[in-house]
Amino acid sequence: MPTEQRYSAFAIALHWTMALLVVALFALGWNMVELPQGPQRSTWFALHKSLGLTLLALLGVRVWWRLRHAPPPFPDHLPRVQAGIARLVHLMFYVLLVAQPVSGYLSSSFSGYRTAWFGLPLPHWGWRDAPLNEFFTEIHVLCSIALGVLVAAHVLGFLSHLIQGDDAMVRRMRPW
Repeated sequence: MPTEQRYSAFAIALHWTMALLVVALFALGWNMVELPQGPQRSTWFALHKSLGLTLLALLGVRVWWRLRHAPPPFPDHLPRVQAGIARLVHLMFYVLLVAQPVSGYLSSSFSGYRTAWFGLPLPHWGWRDAPLNEFFTEIHVLCSIALGVLVAAHVLGFLSHLIQGDDAMVRRMRPW
């Protein structure tokens, strides 16, 4: 496949790194809330926050890269409707991958707990306010559900191309 039909190695590495972080954050997020109060729960929450902020930073790098490097064109055989859906899904990923960590950070800011990035203290933008904490927590949960649905749609789209033998689409982001 010509190189212009594939994403760059850097874009592919960012995609898969971020995908792994999203999976790790889902696993941590849905499991840590069931833990009883205590040091173990605090450790998992701190890790979840640090990974979430890392994901947000990587998204910043990804947007910066994307603004300077056009993505490869879609294969000519791809129907315009599918190309439009793919663009919309990618746009929604960007929106949710900003809203998710920002809502988590704000929730944490109004929880009374400080946020650190792998031990490095970050600015505390809020105060202890249970209603605001709950509001941002609900946004965080709703974003995680929407993100999960979007990931599922993305994976189903990939599987559809794989099953149809559409190598041109499958190879665009394949890491090897």
